[in-house]
Amino acid sequence: MCLSTVYVQVKGQRKKVMQDVAKMEFSNEGYRLIGLLGDQKTVEGRITKIDFVDDHSVILETED
Repeated sequence: MCLSTVYVQVKGQRKKVMQDVAKMEFSNEGYRLIGLLGDQKTVEGRITKIDFVDDHSVILETED
């Protein structure tokens, strides 16, 4: 099974938002992250990188 870790990057600093993300959906409020066990979190930003091979990560960048 391939799960991802989502990070938010602000001014070059990367912060882990959620790991074991099974699904990511776009909405007007931002991206809804849905974890393997059903936990959910919504984050704002724009996707700057997705790595499905090495570290299974998604990087969202924000201006704040």
